[in-house]
Amino acid sequence: MGGKRKAGPRTPGVTYSDVAWQVDVAPLPEPKNRKEEISVGLIEVLVATWRDAGLKATYEISDTVTRGLRLRVQPRGPTYFCRVQYQGAEHRVRIGRIDAWGLAHARTACAAIVRHISTGNGVPSDEWIELQRQALVAADARKKGKTDAALPHVPEIMPRQAVATTWTYAEARTAYVDWLKAEMAEGHLAPATVKNYGKVLVCPAVLPFDPKHVAHLGASDLAEAVEGLVKEGKRNQANDVSRNLKRLFRWLAEPAQERRSGVRAGVMDRVRAPKIKGTKGRQHFPPLEECGLILATARASGVLNPAVGAAVHLSVWTAQRRLSIVTAQVAEFEAWDGEPGWGLWRCRHRKTPRAKATGKPHVLPLPPACWQVVSAYLAWHRLEYGDSTPWAFPQQRQAKAGSPPALTHIATDTLSHTLKAIPGSESSPHDMRRGLSSAVQDRAGVHAALVGHVLDHADTDEGVRQANGMTRRYTEAEMLGFKRPVMEAWARLLEPVASAAVLLPRDELKEELVRRRAEQRGVDRDAEKVRLKVVNAKRYAAGMTPKQRARAARAA
Repeated sequence: MGGKRKAGPRTPGVTYSDVAWQVDVAPLPEPKNRKEEISVGLIEVLVATWRDAGLKATYEISDTVTRGLRLRVQPRGPTYFCRVQYQGAEHRVRIGRIDAWGLAHARTACAAIVRHISTGNGVPSDEWIELQRQALVAADARKKGKTDAALPHVPEIMPRQAVATTWTYAEARTAYVDWLKAEMAEGHLAPATVKNYGKVLVCPAVLPFDPKHVAHLGASDLAEAVEGLVKEGKRNQANDVSRNLKRLFRWLAEPAQERRSGVRAGVMDRVRAPKIKGTKGRQHFPPLEECGLILATARASGVLNPAVGAAVHLSVWTAQRRLSIVTAQVAEFEAWDGEPGWGLWRCRHRKTPRAKATGKPHVLPLPPACWQVVSAYLAWHRLEYGDSTPWAFPQQRQAKAGSPPALTHIATDTLSHTLKAIPGSESSPHDMRRGLSSAVQDRAGVHAALVGHVLDHADTDEGVRQANGMTRRYTEAEMLGFKRPVMEAWARLLEPVASAAVLLPRDELKEELVRRRAEQRGVDRDAEKVRLKVVNAKRYAAGMTPKQRARAARAA
């Protein structure tokens, strides 16, 4: 170990040691760009010179062993780089300084960087390069028996993300909701639709996305949020989140937004919404007797609020969608000229895109038994409200005591909850559509195509519903000749069972309805009575009860 070095040939300029175990020190390389094999001896000379502050020039040495490896010699510390050309673009990636990276490790990392870029995955991130170093150091330690710990996991690809100048999720959501509201103002979307979309996009499961740029969000991010909701037992909410965020990202990828969002088309297409079990099995087809029972309850005097009872009555007779019912306006109803006893409802709310494209209302003939009740209700409406509201079924309860009067229509949930609260009913407003369709086809033999005209379904390829779409758009025909036979058949079936329905005595029926509605809301009835007493007293003192408002409107 400590013996003298044997005599031998000596190279000029090299400092030789006098003992065998010491390393000979090579001379400092010439400071100019060049190609040569980077050796351990060269690294040791550079490290020693750098620590002695002897590096004054800046130059690069290209390694002839590993393609792309460069050693940049500079006063602040020699550093390894990787230089790669791919598809006409040159990429220069920093590996690290020579005091942190061994030569063998730098060569291995350089080869990995070349492979990462050459396979089209872009420049790897600094975190990925550091993981490469840690894995190589740990592997050497395991070979030497210094540790048995598991090696750090290095992903196959981890591209570097450029600093985003596009929308964050919070900004994209705000822009999207503003666009939805603009579409709503033009009549292309319903207020309930805009409200629902906005609520889903601020679901707690996706709020962590707020500070992130939408250009950096991928299918895996949404899939993780959806999976978390499913594990919490919120499968329906997970389904809504999946569908609404996919809808949002499709909008972000449209040409009008793609520069501000940075989102590419189809980025979320791989995400699948969780299935909801039993959706079809939960559909209820109310028998004719149940429809008659609901109609008889709606007609019973003093049982339901007049506006709610009239809305239930119209829902059973016409089987229209609940939003069409509650948004009906007084001006939409009129007597049918030339048809004594019949009425017409020119329903403006239409759901299907093809129906909306016509720009025409959905006109429904109302049989005499229906029109008699509707016309009587409208007469009461004129006495009660005058011209203070256009809505046929105005909301009867203000949102907050003491708030300024602002009459609007009853809520869609009011119609749904009332039908469910009727003793003997298991139906929703949409179930009335199934009840009418099933009864008139099975019992009266009416063709399904004619029923489609009444239900305002989209045109199909069969029967009289099939007509050239452009021809239908250009015609003024209201299709009353197709709709009247359906309503006549429905009247023949519905009226007898409604007249034969057996109801509880009026007071008991009203009490049972109140009890069921309280159960639906989860309200303590005794506490609710005390609260309503206080609220009604405040309304009366402020002159804001419905009757007081109606009197004020007539006086004005």
